[in-house]
Amino acid sequence: MVNLETDGLEAYEATPTLEKLGGQIESPRLQISAVGIQNFKKIEETRIELGPITYLVGGNNSGKSSVLQAIHTAVSCAQASVEIGQQVVAEASLRYSPVADFMLLGHNSPYTNNSGGKRGAVEFEGLAADTGEQSTYRIEMYKGRNHNNVGVDRRGSVQGFGQIICDPKKLFSVYVPGLAGVPHREEMSGYAAVFRKAASGDANLVFRNIVRLLSERGKLGKLEELVGDVLKSNVSFRVNFDSERDLYVDIQLAAGSAPDSKEFLPVDLWGTGLLQITQIFAYVLLFEPALLLVDEPDNHLHPSRQKSLGAALERVAEEFNCKVIVSTHSRHLITSASEAVKVVWMKNGSAVADSERELVEILMDLGALDQLDLSTKTVIYTEDENPNILKQALNYLSDWKDSVEVITYNGLNNSTIAAAFKTMVDYMPLSTNVIIHRDRDFLTKEELKTWSEPFLEQGIKVFCPILCDAESYCVIESHVAAVTNKSSSDVKLIKDKVISDNMEILRKKFREKRRYANGKYNRDGGGPRTDDLWPPTDNYPSDDLLYGKLVKEKLEIELRRAGYLNKKVSLDSQPSEELAKELEQVLNTLNIAQEEVR
Repeated sequence: MVNLETDGLEAYEATPTLEKLGGQIESPRLQISAVGIQNFKKIEETRIELGPITYLVGGNNSGKSSVLQAIHTAVSCAQASVEIGQQVVAEASLRYSPVADFMLLGHNSPYTNNSGGKRGAVEFEGLAADTGEQSTYRIEMYKGRNHNNVGVDRRGSVQGFGQIICDPKKLFSVYVPGLAGVPHREEMSGYAAVFRKAASGDANLVFRNIVRLLSERGKLGKLEELVGDVLKSNVSFRVNFDSERDLYVDIQLAAGSAPDSKEFLPVDLWGTGLLQITQIFAYVLLFEPALLLVDEPDNHLHPSRQKSLGAALERVAEEFNCKVIVSTHSRHLITSASEAVKVVWMKNGSAVADSERELVEILMDLGALDQLDLSTKTVIYTEDENPNILKQALNYLSDWKDSVEVITYNGLNNSTIAAAFKTMVDYMPLSTNVIIHRDRDFLTKEELKTWSEPFLEQGIKVFCPILCDAESYCVIESHVAAVTNKSSSDVKLIKDKVISDNMEILRKKFREKRRYANGKYNRDGGGPRTDDLWPPTDNYPSDDLLYGKLVKEKLEIELRRAGYLNKKVSLDSQPSEELAKELEQVLNTLNIAQEEVR
């Protein structure tokens, strides 16, 4: 029995159903093979080749959602223009727009009215349904002459190709900005109202009515089959609505071959994964779109459910001849996908690569997907969540700053991370030098050597500065004096007071980190005694014994109190020369001729 309240998806593994198709969907219907987008929100200009399913990956603000919105907006504009029979339409007549003021959709500046001015554009490439001829259809969007009007310019290369895209009686694209979240109650709506809601990207608000319409059209059995295949269980839908008696539509679902009436659960009690999969199949069954656009369906969905979601998407692409474009942060969707699925890496509003699937998977694991430039010759991966101090030190080195990139990554599991970095380097289009940066955290030379071995064995250099952390370099007296324009003796007095006032907590932090190091590297003994490294009688510790993060925070407070530092300036406002010198020593060991980086 499937537990509908917990999705019932745990045991299901995605089946690579598209592999048998060789990456091609065989169908007489119009097929979109690529889409080009210009001047829309995050996107200045990009072109994306599509597979049966196309996953758009990248960090926040990389342009993934802009791709989906651009496609659906252009289709909405073209269909409104055809429906009204005019080139200029009122904003209010658009079925969909992601913003209240349409003109603001322009990349970095609003759309304009003049023919040579700023316009948004989406161009579809594909095969004509009747002839199979290579075709294009371009939709341009611009500011109408009158207030709250939108101009739409349409043109294509083959007769009939654009007519299918622009047909206002069909949903050429279905945009799903959020699969979860249906209302608790839903009044009965006719097909026209449901169609309009779905066209506007709000299909979730009429989900029960969509299932009701499927029932009325004899398609409920197909929905049960599709959902049941994903759940690996028989499922039954029950639609309760009497137009003479009921105001609200009630949809219930039960699992099993012969469920009892008490086993049927209302939509409110379905698990998120089950709801998402049912929504996808229901939308496609009712509207039969050529494009299904799904924006981050993995949000709030447990990883164990994401593979099942991927399987549902592959079933949609295969069975309904529907191209699926999905923006996602989910590695689980990527790794469980068949080879026919295309993965497009977005960055800064542009498709960076669509043939680096293995590299994308690794970078997603490392949390570094949106940071890497594929043309970079040298990459420093740092464990620091805030790498600004290290970046400033790099920028201080004029010979290196333009050829080295600093990127944050997740985790310090040496052997796993080292292997991942080695694999990443192998997949990079250019031969890339990788340096791993970590804080010293009071490790001895021998302990650091042990930590570094997995990386060195993979040919990866390690940069571990002498002091405890990057912040420690911001509290060196010469650096503080340079930032505050005070003498070293003046700042030393304040620094000594900070250390004295916080001696107990500084010692505690030192002991905690040494306890961790001894437990990890010296379990059988042989490591130095903590009190030998910092004797209890030593109340004037050297900089390499101080926890920089704490000292920096406390020192800035005291410097401001003394009038040495204003509120807008911090001790990391300037690069640390000492940290830059240590970094330069490591960079100089790379096998790159110095002339190449100057």
